[in-house]
Amino acid sequence: MILYTSMPHELVFPTDAAEFSKQKVVTYNGIPLLVEMDGGQDCTVVRVMSSDPTHFMDDKYTPGTKITLA
Repeated sequence: MILYTSMPHELVFPTDAAEFSKQKVVTYNGIPLLVEMDGGQDCTVVRVMSSDPTHFMDDKYTPGTKITLA
C-alpha cells in the first residue's frame, strides 16, 4: 500500500507513549547518550547526544550497541 500525503509521519502513524518511557539520557564515559533501558543496568544506544564529532566516529557508541551502566 502506498500512502501519498503531506501530513507528517508521526500524525499518520502515531507511536505508543510507552515506547518513549523506556528511553533516557545518560552520560557514559563522559559522552551524553540517549539509551533504551533493556532491564536492570543493561541498555541499548539509541542516539549520541554529544556535539563532539569524534564521539560519533567511535564504534563503541554507535546506535544499536549494548552497554552496561555502572
